[in-house]
Amino acid sequence: MALPLALAVASTAISFFGSMSAAKAAKREAALQRRQLQQQIEGAQLAALQDHNTRMKNLQVFLGTNEALLGVTGRGQDRSFKRIQEKAKTEAATETDRKYLQSLQQVGKLSLAQTVATEKGRNLARAYRYQAFGTLISGAMKAQPLMPNSLNNPTGLGTRSFST
Repeated sequence: MALPLALAVASTAISFFGSMSAAKAAKREAALQRRQLQQQIEGAQLAALQDHNTRMKNLQVFLGTNEALLGVTGRGQDRSFKRIQEKAKTEAATETDRKYLQSLQQVGKLSLAQTVATEKGRNLARAYRYQAFGTLISGAMKAQPLMPNSLNNPTGLGTRSFST
């Protein structure tokens, strides 16, 4: 009878430690996914900044070229020239605002994915811990009939019992 009891205890222990290990792995996986999403957020922010800088540089090149053409032609700054420059600045501002909103939306999506990944990892780790403790209880219930004197001693009070 000692061998079945030892096997029941060993089986319970292996299942318990396996579930606890899976809980730790779920937490590590969620942390890794969170770090990857954080890197994507930082990359999206950097890309948005680079795009903005490129747009501003292109605007300055356009305005400079326009000024140079004005100087070469000998014309003064008339209304059409000012209108062209104002239109270029307005379009650049509109495009900058649009791109900024797009980058905010992308960062928001990535941030949400980061939060969801963290919560999924926590929930999965919690489920594995519950499974581990359920395994302990189940193993104890299965091992109880295999213990010596378990039939003679159903109260768990040892060889002495008390009457009330």
